Parts: sequence; C-alpha cells; structure tokens
Amino acid sequence: MRASAPHTTVLVGVLIAVGVFAYWPGAVALWRYWIDEPSLGGHGILVAALALWLLARARDRTDSEPVQAAPWALLLLVPCSVAALVFWKAGLQALQLLMLPAVIWLAVLAAFGTAVARSVSVPIGYLYFAMPAWNILSVPLQELTVHAVALVAPLVGLPATVSGASFAFPNGARFVVTLACSGVGFLAQALAVAVLLGELEEAKFARRAGLFISMALVALVTNWVRVILLLAIGYSSGMDNVIVSQRHLEFGYVLFVIVLVAFVWVATRRTLPEPEARAPRLEAPAATAYLVAITALVAGPLPILLWERSDDADLTPRAMRMPLGENAWHGPLPVADATWRPVFVGAHSEQHVAYEDREGHRIEAVAVGYAVQQQGRELVNEGNSLLGQGGLSVLAMAFVDVGESTYREVVAVDLQGNRSVIWSFYDIDGESFVVPIVSQLWYGIRALTSRPDSELFAFRTACAPSCAEARGVLESFLHGMEPGLRGDAWRAARDSKSGTRAMKFQSEPNGLEEPFVQRTRLTRPSDGRLLGMQL
Repeated sequence: MRASAPHTTVLVGVLIAVGVFAYWPGAVALWRYWIDEPSLGGHGILVAALALWLLARARDRTDSEPVQAAPWALLLLVPCSVAALVFWKAGLQALQLLMLPAVIWLAVLAAFGTAVARSVSVPIGYLYFAMPAWNILSVPLQELTVHAVALVAPLVGLPATVSGASFAFPNGARFVVTLACSGVGFLAQALAVAVLLGELEEAKFARRAGLFISMALVALVTNWVRVILLLAIGYSSGMDNVIVSQRHLEFGYVLFVIVLVAFVWVATRRTLPEPEARAPRLEAPAATAYLVAITALVAGPLPILLWERSDDADLTPRAMRMPLGENAWHGPLPVADATWRPVFVGAHSEQHVAYEDREGHRIEAVAVGYAVQQQGRELVNEGNSLLGQGGLSVLAMAFVDVGESTYREVVAVDLQGNRSVIWSFYDIDGESFVVPIVSQLWYGIRALTSRPDSELFAFRTACAPSCAEARGVLESFLHGMEPGLRGDAWRAARDSKSGTRAMKFQSEPNGLEEPFVQRTRLTRPSDGRLLGMQL
C-alpha cells in the first residue's frame, strides 16, 4: 500500500479540472442553466462555490488518507463515460449532466482508492443539488402539493372547490397551482443545506440521514404552508393583495429563508465534536494509476468533442421533397389552413403538404429532418411542439398498431371544437420509434460512430364524421402510398435489415436530395389496436 502525499488534494483538484475540461459542453450547459433559469438553478453558482470550499476544507483529511489505486473502478468509469457520451450526442442534457460528477468521482477512485474517494465524495457529489434533473420532480411535487392543500384547506376554513390544479372560491377568487408552485427548487436547496451541515459536522451516517430526511419534510411542508397562506390572503382580499397578485414568489422565498434559518439553529444547538487531528502522509501517489485515470477520463469525450466541431459545417438544412401521390391519392398539395403548424427548434428541414383521394378525404403530412442533431437543434426538445401554435390541444394519446407498424397517436381539438387524429413516428437512420427518448438514445448510440439521418413524420386528418373514420383514412393513406414509393430510390438493403417504414432522403449523383420510402407490409385489420392510456 502506498501512502498519499500532502498534495493529494491538489492532484484530485487537477483531476476534477481535467474532467470539467473534457466534458466542457456539459459544463457550459450547466452554467447556462444556472444563469438562464434563476428560479430553478439560480442557486447553482453558490452550490459550485460551496463544493470547491468543501474540497479545500477537507484537504487535511484527504491528504491523510492512504492511497491504494483501484483499477477495478475503470470497469465502472468506462461504461459511465460511454453513457455520458451517448446522452451528450442524444441531446439528453439532464442525463448527461448527471454523469459528470459520477465519472469524475470514479476517476478519483481509480487513481487514489476508496479512502480518498470517500473523503471527497461530498464535495464532488454536492453539484447534484444544482442539476436540472431536479425538474423531473416538478409534476409529482405539484400533484402532491395540490392533494395536500386540498386536504388542509377545509380544515382551516377555506371553502375552496378543487378542479385539477385549480382552486376556486365562492367570491370569484381563483388560484392555479402551477409547476412553479411545486417547491422543487426549495427542496433541492434545503437538501443542499442539510448535506452541508452533515459535512461540516463530519457526522456519522445516521446523523446525516436524519438531517436529510427531516429537511426534506420541512421543505415540503413549508411549500404547502406557503400555498395555503396565499390562498387565504387572496380569498380574504378578493385577490386585491400585492403579495398574491405580484409578489407571491418573493413571499415564498422569505418564508423559506425564515424556516431554513430556524432549522439550522435547531439542528446546530448541540455541541459539535472537535475534529480529529490528522497527520499528513508523505509518500507520493502512484503516477501510473493517476495517468491511467486521466486517460480513461478524457479518451472518450475529447475525440467526440473535436468531431462535433466538424459537424458544425454540416448544419445546412437539407432540401426535402415529399413523394407524389399514388393509387387513389394525389398530391402533394399546398396547405392553406394554419391550424396545424408544428414548431421545431434549430436548423432543420421541414415539409408540410396535403394529399387527397377521390372520395374527398384529405391528409396533411409533415416531415422534419435534421442533418445533425445537437443540443438546441434536435427532434426531442422542450421548445418543439408537434401540435404547434395554431390552437390545437391534446385530448388523448395512445400507440396504434396497424399491421406490423406502430404509430404514436394524438387526438387533438382546435379552438372551434373540431377534432383530428395525428399519427407520427421518428426515423433514426432507418429504424422507427414512437417513444421520443428511445429514439434519441438510439441516435446517441449511432452518432458515436456515424452521422445518422433523423426525421419525424406525422400525418393528420379530421375526425369526420368520427375519429374511428379518421383512423381508417390514415391507414388507407399509408397503405395506398406505400407501393408507389418503391423504385430506384428505395433502399432494399436497409428495408430488409430494419423491416420498418419511413419516408427518407437519399443523395443522388446530381447532388439533389430525393425522397424514398422503405417498404412495409401493411395489413388492414378491422380496427387499430390502441396501446396506452387515454389522458
């Protein structure tokens, strides 16, 4: 066993800096989240500063720990690094950022062993309290807040009628518990304080767990109290109080700070034990293990980062052209109706056309393609909307099986109450998907070694006279168009490999982008099988 030198903390700091540099796009994305989303990530800069301070504060403990390289940790570091790269290329930023502290900590473990890794686990892991992944709790916490407030409101004399996330009162006052009222930001910040207290005390696991659990309960209850107080103030004032109309967020922050200070005061009233005196060890760590850890940390992301920069030259949207109508369908025709206008971010190609058959049925078809997907220009993004901004809203969602093909179905309604059915699917380099995150993960895997095509195809028709009839029209359209979409542009090899169907684009010798479709075997069952739950 080798012993660590007094500069072990410095070497750990260098390893952390190398990891941040290797995953620089992730670090930049995290910084932007802290700056651009102050209500959710505004505490991120403070969390990062505290993480660095905790690392420096623990230097005596870190320098006194024995060093024994753990090569087995590379078996975890490498797959975690690959997963981070897949999430990076897939544009799944929240998942990618979750991997950053993990891969850095595993690199420390591989280079220095379990004792040193344990001593710096809190400083490195502290960044998790400033991650956008906390937002995944927004909806569950919003629902929990609604249920808790609905239960308590009558007990405190508030005659509220609850409908979904709305609270209505007899005097006309109405409140909506939005995602901003979920308290997820309060929860993340409160738990960060609890972990900080435990680390400052160098407490045992039981003490740390007690602080963590009790702080979580305090944060949740405080948020419920905040909502109930706002309901009471708004109801009693007829919504004419500035706290309710303009300063409800500031009111929450003030209440949270008061409760947080009270919790810290109560939790730290006991006499803290004196920190143990630790003598630094004087032998240097193994250079080979350290260099291997650095190599494993940077070997994956740096080549991908350089390749991604070369992708910037290939961001010009491709020329797309929808196929000519076949059999009973003729088109493509222009679309004058502005009801359905999908929205997609970043540089991309888009076609929106219509097809009609002899019986007067009309199908709108949308194709969206990205030459290269990156963060901020991708098929699955918070800024994208398949329904668009023309007034459509979702009534129900499901998965529809038609023969061997599966589509994601949305039943939508416009502002006039007219319903329509939309079938869509993603196509990633010849493979079809109906679950967005799965399509992006597949793109991320393929993008590690190639530049896969990525498209979304969607088809919409009116529920006239019924949505069941609309499903039949969509099935007829896809069945009728498929035979005419074969030919020279159809890649039989890819079709035989994937067995999926999609309108794709193939570069011809003349440099033009021509459409082609992969063959599918569409049967005509009596009805489409719906998978999923109606919303």
